[in-house]
Formats: sequence, C-alpha cells, structure tokens
Amino acid sequence: MTPQILEILTELISRPSVNPRLAAPDDPAAGESRVTAWLCDFFQRQQWAWLTQMVQPGRANALAVVPGRADRVLLWEAHQDTVAAAGMDQPFAAVQRDGRIYGRGACDVKGGLAAILAAAVAAEAAAAPSQRPTLLVASTINEECGFTGVRALADLLQGGDQTSTAGLEGPLSAAELAKLRPQAAIVAEPTDLHVVAAHRGVVRWQARTAGRAAHSSRPEQGANAVYAMARVVQGVEQLHQELSTADAQVTDPLLSQCGPPTIAVTTIQGGVGANTVPDTAVIDIDRRISPGESPEEAYEAVKSALARRVELGECRLTHDPPWMQSTCLADEPSRQWAELLAAAVRTTSPACQVVGVPYGTNAATLAAAGIPAAVFGPGSIQQAHTIDEYIEIAQLEAAVDVLTRIGSGEYEM
Repeated sequence: MTPQILEILTELISRPSVNPRLAAPDDPAAGESRVTAWLCDFFQRQQWAWLTQMVQPGRANALAVVPGRADRVLLWEAHQDTVAAAGMDQPFAAVQRDGRIYGRGACDVKGGLAAILAAAVAAEAAAAPSQRPTLLVASTINEECGFTGVRALADLLQGGDQTSTAGLEGPLSAAELAKLRPQAAIVAEPTDLHVVAAHRGVVRWQARTAGRAAHSSRPEQGANAVYAMARVVQGVEQLHQELSTADAQVTDPLLSQCGPPTIAVTTIQGGVGANTVPDTAVIDIDRRISPGESPEEAYEAVKSALARRVELGECRLTHDPPWMQSTCLADEPSRQWAELLAAAVRTTSPACQVVGVPYGTNAATLAAAGIPAAVFGPGSIQQAHTIDEYIEIAQLEAAVDVLTRIGSGEYEM
C-alpha cells in the first residue's frame, strides 16, 4: 500500500461522519462536515477546481474536476456518511492489523472514497490531459438515510435548477461544471472488486397506531395502540412471506441475483410508562423493491393491504410520507457500461464478475438522470455496518490500480 492511500484513508476514518438520522441527539460524531472540509482542502492541495453544494443545513456535497479530454467525462462518486459507531473499539483510529484497516466507514465507503482520490491523483500524474478522460470526483451526503445528496448532485449535473445551484461555493462555477456532462459513472461501494450492474430499490416510512390512554389497572377503559401495532406487525410479516416468492417469474440471471422484493419492520416504539395503557405506537417499515416495481406503487400497495387485512378495533392506523426512497438499478445503458468496466477490472482482478445485489446505492439515481452507472469498489458488504468493520489492504490496492488505469486513459472506455 502506498503511503498516500494509507494517509488518505486514515484521514477520512479519523473524521467521524455518522449520518445524523442514525446518531444520538448529542453525538459529537454526527454529520459529514468534517469530511467535507477535509475533501475541500485535499482538492485545493491538488490544484483541482472544486465546489461544495449545500444540500441540507450544514451538510454539503463536494465535487472536483481533474481536467482531461473534453470529449470523455467520467464521474467517480462515493458517499461521505456512515452508520453509527456504537459498540466499536476505536472506531475512528484506522487501526492497521493483519493486512486490514479497521474503523467505521473503512469499507462503507471511506475505503472506496480513498481509492478514488488516490487513483485520481495517480492518473493525473501518469498521463497528459489530452490522453485521459476528465474526471468528476464527487462525494455526497446522506446516502445511508435518504439519497438526498446524490439527487442534488444529479440535478446539478443535468444543468441545475435554482434549488440545486443556490448553495454552491468554491472556485468551480456552475457554468464551468455545466460544460462537463459525464458519459458514465463509477459509484464506489464494497463489492469485493466485482461490478454491480443491477440492484433493488427501497422505500422507507413510519406507520403509527393511535388509541386511547387509560390507567393500566383498568385496561378495558383504553384502546391499546401497542396491541393494534402488534397486529400490524403480523400483517407486515405476512406480506413479506407473500413477497418472497415474487421473483419466481424472473428469468434474467442478473436480475434474479437481486432477490425478491421484501418488507420488514425495523424499529418499534410505543407507550409512555409502565402504568399507562399506550395510546400511540410507531414502527419503521423497510420495503425493498425489485426491478419492475416503483417506490410509490410499493408504498401504496402496503398501505392498501394493511387497511384490508388488519383488524384495529378502536385504534387507527396512519402512514407518514416516505422519508427515503430510491428506484432500482436495472437499465440497459448501465449494464453495458458495467460490462466495459468489468473487462477493465479483469486485467488486474481476473475473478471479477458482473453481478446483481439486493441492496441499494447512489447508482440508481444517477442512472435515472441519464448517466449510465455501475457500482465497484474494494471491501465486502459483509463487513459494512458491523462492529469490527474493516477493509482488506490488498483489495484497496487492487481498486487503486484499476481506477488509475481507467483514469489515465489506458483503457478506451
């Protein structure tokens, strides 16, 4: 591993960037701003034109241009945010041990971001601008809980409306950026150096039961919202069992790897005290959608099914608007781009395959905006979000190698 990539990854891990929705209210590790500031400094030191795009208060995308051929523009993207670090030992220390680097975000996805940055630097040094593609190096906020960062980036790259251009700061102007329309994108995620050409989408929302509070010594005088929610949860479980056979008709091998649609209750809260019949209960619902479905249709179908099937008695069930949704990655231009990318990856990692996966990424949003997108990066999804998250140094080196070759124009892609 080169000293530079080790330094980059250490700097990124040492700057906590826990998604605020996943952090405790007083968690000092919440927010991406520390990583954003470091990225801007890094871009400045490389003398790359850069900008930040404020998406939410205190939360900004960062984007830089590595100049190359005007007729070939590639977008390299990785998100800044991570999940929470509760239960981890030294989550922000970037401990190196047994050929691995440990820390929150090591594989999801600061390892991938570090590989992008190191490869962009190496590619710029390896070839003249006339010989290599122009690189747009982007790092977005809020991938873990909303995809708002990549949606704002996609809007900006499409020309930008007043909303997406209002919060721009930095030496790179919106007018200069508008001249650079990427022909394809590589989205960094821990794929074990395979290339992802298809994945599921997602829609998440909260559902609430409302009842009537009463003293727990006279429960018959109340309408127990937790009991009602228990029946809702059973209804969701039944829906999952039905959905699990929904891919029986899928004949495309790549799409079948994504798995069937699923639904799960992921959090539950209810009641205010041990001596009170609860009048409220809340759950989070996670509905994964397969190619051919839309988030909006899936959300409405769940609402309708629960309304028909669940007996609530005196309680009432309501559904909040979705707080997170994304389409599937399943378009033909992205698949063609993934095949080209995989051919390049195989020159250094012969085991690389084009695959479909069950999780979602920023690639779907970019593809929906007309930018063919494939997912590639070092690390395994099996280590993502775990209490001992790590990335294999050998995979990190391999990713830097192939990305450098792509960025320097060695492959005609």
